[in-house]
Amino acid sequence: MKNVVTIQNNEIPNEDISDYYTIIETDGKKYAVKTSEVLEILKIMELDKPNSLPSCILGIIKYNQMPVGVIDLRSIFNEKRIVYDVSAKIITLKLNDKLCSVVCDNVLDIRKFDRQYIHPVPYQGAANFFNGLYVNNEENIYLLNIENILKFVEECSKQINQNSKEENYIACDEESKRILSERKKLIDKIKDEVQTTIPLYNRGVSFLINDVKYYINMASVREFYKVNNSKFIKVPNTPDYIFGLINIKGEFITVLDIRRLFNTSAASIKEKSTIIILNSNEYKAGILADEICESMDVDFDAIIQNRLNNQDENKMMEFVNNGEIYQVLDVETLLRDERLTVC
Repeated sequence: MKNVVTIQNNEIPNEDISDYYTIIETDGKKYAVKTSEVLEILKIMELDKPNSLPSCILGIIKYNQMPVGVIDLRSIFNEKRIVYDVSAKIITLKLNDKLCSVVCDNVLDIRKFDRQYIHPVPYQGAANFFNGLYVNNEENIYLLNIENILKFVEECSKQINQNSKEENYIACDEESKRILSERKKLIDKIKDEVQTTIPLYNRGVSFLINDVKYYINMASVREFYKVNNSKFIKVPNTPDYIFGLINIKGEFITVLDIRRLFNTSAASIKEKSTIIILNSNEYKAGILADEICESMDVDFDAIIQNRLNNQDENKMMEFVNNGEIYQVLDVETLLRDERLTVC
């Protein structure tokens, strides 16, 4: 029987969870969802359309072979519906044990919200679609209550009119249909052949370890913590890739030295050393980086296509940006590494 070495996670108190939100735009309005609930962000693609869908569902996509309805927020908010073109985005979310997707015009940013700027939304109806309104620097962002939106969709599904005329809200000209179909084929190929667990999410940050640049998806990051003069607690009889424990806000985080996992030289604390605390429901863990470089958007279509063309399935995914090569860190695969267990 295998037990996880020192990085088992207990329930994290709410006050310790960083308030990172993914900001989306629909009909000129800004909305936000918890980044920790985001599984993937995709360009809109060809959707499956079984009979008798609720009017607020555009169609069905698959996530890990599970059918997931794509919700049109315009329908939920009783706004004028539009035909989405190929620039629209689909965000897949997980809330407790439920999956859903929403379509939006654009994904704008990932940002940490200061709670002092979050206020109750006035004049909400019984549906209560919002958890609050973020108001700062003349910017208004509505925090979506995904749980209540799902309840509304479930009620709509009970009232389907079998004789209602199905309307199409996705571009259906020949060029758009070709693009949407190709995207769906590529995503299906990714999930069937590559078996990647990296969120298909374009926004992330790059960081430096031993002069090698890595990229980590923001959906895999809980927060960043500057090491400075913090004291690490060395744990006896642990492998050399366990750098030690560190106490952050009363919470003990196991810091991994991925140099040792990748069979390179050991880590050392530097002026810009930063712990990237990983977003995981199972582990309280972080990795030690020499330096956080920059926030960046990447084209995951190109990354995945590069992986599909690569014969070495054990090699890390990578991409080139401005002439530099970046290794893509897959957090779920990292934490499943057998070397992080003992017999």
